[in-house]
Amino acid sequence: MTASTASPVHLVTVESTTCGPYAALAPAGFGPYDRLLFTREGAQQIVDDLHRHAGGVTTTWEGESLHLSWEPGSDRPRGSELVKPDARGRYAVGGLWPWTSWEDQSARSARQAAFARGVRESFTAASASLPGELAPHYGRGRSQAYRLTLLPLVSSAPAGCGQW
Repeated sequence: MTASTASPVHLVTVESTTCGPYAALAPAGFGPYDRLLFTREGAQQIVDDLHRHAGGVTTTWEGESLHLSWEPGSDRPRGSELVKPDARGRYAVGGLWPWTSWEDQSARSARQAAFARGVRESFTAASASLPGELAPHYGRGRSQAYRLTLLPLVSSAPAGCGQW
């Protein structure tokens, strides 16, 4: 099994856009309108991209929750949704636009390519072959992919644990 097939993290984008890529926790064979899981940072990037591309969806943060509202379209009435983080801090986002898998040829910038590489290499040794200005994007991809798969502590650490 290779690192890329071992990772449950997928790279996705909004179909027919230059947005993303986004690191998402998604089942194999996910559908275009499925709700995928994103970190807070990933959800924020989606919000930023939606604001730039004005797709009829308005987004605001209400504390830790993401409020989405949309205008009526050809296949949907006006509505809104409040997306709260799950117990692991992940946001289930989707259903209003079609997701598609991110392909490397979709990269419009070196930053997008570096982020995608970081996600793909998140469970392997860090790559050192990127120019310095791309390293933060690579690191962000690794970090988001890793955080998507973290499990919460089952119980708190015993008193005094970790103290010298």
